[in-house]
Amino acid sequence: MIEYQNLILNNNQFKTICNQKLNCNSFLFESVDELYLQNFSYCFAQYLFCNNQTNKPCNNCLSCKKVSKLAIADLVVYPKNNKTVLVDDIKNLIENVNLTPIESEIKVYIFNNFSSANQQSQNKLLKILEEPPKNTYIILNVTNINKVLPTIISRCKKITLKKLSNEELLNNLPQTSLSTQSLQTIINLADGNLTRVVNYSLNPEFLQTYKDTLFTLSNLKDSKQLLMYSIKFNKSKKTFEYFLEILETIFHDCLLIRLNKQNLVNNSQSLTELKTYSEMLDADSLYKLIKKIYEIKKQLEFNCNFVLLVDNFLLYYLEVKFLCNKKYQ
Repeated sequence: MIEYQNLILNNNQFKTICNQKLNCNSFLFESVDELYLQNFSYCFAQYLFCNNQTNKPCNNCLSCKKVSKLAIADLVVYPKNNKTVLVDDIKNLIENVNLTPIESEIKVYIFNNFSSANQQSQNKLLKILEEPPKNTYIILNVTNINKVLPTIISRCKKITLKKLSNEELLNNLPQTSLSTQSLQTIINLADGNLTRVVNYSLNPEFLQTYKDTLFTLSNLKDSKQLLMYSIKFNKSKKTFEYFLEILETIFHDCLLIRLNKQNLVNNSQSLTELKTYSEMLDADSLYKLIKKIYEIKKQLEFNCNFVLLVDNFLLYYLEVKFLCNKKYQ
């Protein structure tokens, strides 16, 4: 079933895409926001199937209603039985792509998490992407464009989804027991990412991790305190991931303040704290810390020991802060 349909159907970028002439049959939608990306592609499929001649998707015709429930035979979503796109998924597409549509005049194939497809799987798809059968559309949802072969990208119309505004997120979230202030904090930290907002709001531990992060940035002074602070973030891999995401947003905001772009700050609610942190670190130091976060995130993908990574990052933070202070003494 399509989620957050009103959010997407009223989104300006979605409207613009739907108002353009379709001059290809293969699309690549790119976004780090997996939940938004997936539902965006489902809404686009609804547009393709819609029986209405104007104001597509109308959300009222039989095709729109069926696609809304992902219950139309001519819409096929991969991967079938896994979070990873497998060679068998591509084989299934190749075997069925030339069959006549059952319920409508077109067929649509959607690949979620296409970044997970290995090189063999991607190569198998190339010929179909280059010459898709008539009235057949293929949509690839990609969260990491660097994992997609250039030959795949060149055969698709690539569309990078824009971040959602804080207002769009706030107005389209389901009801929650969180206070308005807590919800606003979560939205500010999510940086326009629907996946993060939903994840953060459903996890009570996130807001505690946020408080612990602010406390650590303000009070961690030397390596002797390391154990006392690292224990806050090595409870689980998820806690550490939250810690890194929060830090990334905070350091990015601090960098904007350093570059006199305060109006672009995400977490404007915590502007006073952000100004304090930005005074402790110059732009070069903030770049280093953001780069370090990216490196650690990559290590986490390979299941490195996250407990060691917590200590590693906090030590690096102390080192960068020390060198920054020394530079200006």
